[in-house]
Parts: sequence; structure tokens; C-alpha cells
Amino acid sequence: MKKTVIEAVLLTIVATIVAFAVNAVSPNDIALVGTWYDNRVQVELEVPPSYYEEMDTLLTMHQAFTLWNDGAIFIDTREPYEFEEGHIPGALNLPFEEWDDYWGDIEPLLKTDDEIICYCGGLDCELSLFAARELITIGYPKAYIFFGGIHKWVGADLPLEVGCGDEAEEQ
Repeated sequence: MKKTVIEAVLLTIVATIVAFAVNAVSPNDIALVGTWYDNRVQVELEVPPSYYEEMDTLLTMHQAFTLWNDGAIFIDTREPYEFEEGHIPGALNLPFEEWDDYWGDIEPLLKTDDEIICYCGGLDCELSLFAARELITIGYPKAYIFFGGIHKWVGADLPLEVGCGDEAEEQ
């Protein structure tokens, strides 16, 4: 009996060491220390007034968070001052109403097969919908709409980045 217990303890220790080693070298490693977000709450989709079922793809909070975790490209369609006040970490600022002024800087950062999530300020803003439609029209078929955008993100207590460029910092 004593030998069995010792073997079980040793096996557990070896398995733990192997698990940590595999995690350390894995490209999809799990952080041992960090902020963990509760994205289990499934919220019903909010539908924008100009929603067109045959063209638009809406994302739930859970889907948006999962895509963000997977490294999808997020595009904030709000004005630069709003973007600087707080945006989804890693997002690019492409104010829809100033598309022509910003598109030249954004276009080289995108590939046609990228998953691109457009968002704006909340449930009273449809800029994300219009931006996703424009992206689809010009050749980015995986452009999606995170309607409710920053309002839903903040409501789910997910991280924000403040500022822009090299000066941006996560909060």
C-alpha cells in the first residue's frame, strides 16, 4: 500500500512537470499569471436598425471575445479622440466618417483572408455595420460587426487600452 501511494505521488509530480514544460513550449500556452475574464455570459444579439440579414454578420459578446483572444483584427470606427479615451486592446482606428483619410494607413495592415471585427460606441451607433459592409464590398469577406462595441466590452469588464500607437497602455 505504501509503495502504491509513493508511486501515485511521484506520477503526479512527473505529470505536473511535463504539463508545465509542454505549456511553456506550446505556441498556444496558457498564462500562469494574468487577468482572466469571465466571458461565460451569453447575451442575446442586439440587431442594428439598418441590419440586412443577407449581407451582415453580427457577433455576440462571446464570439467577439473569442476572436479577440484568437488574434482577429479589431477596427474601431469611432472618432480618434474617442479611440484614445479607450479602445479594445490592439484595435486599429478607422473612423468611418473619415474613411478616405485613414484607409491608406490601415489597408497595408490587412489581408483579404483576415477576420476583421468592426465596432463602434454602442447600441445607438451603426458605424461598425457600415464599415464592415464597405470592407466586404472592397474584398474582405470576413468582416464582421460587433454591434454594441465598446459599450458591451466595458460592460463585460474586459480590458481597455488608452491612448494610441506606442503610447497606448492597457487598463
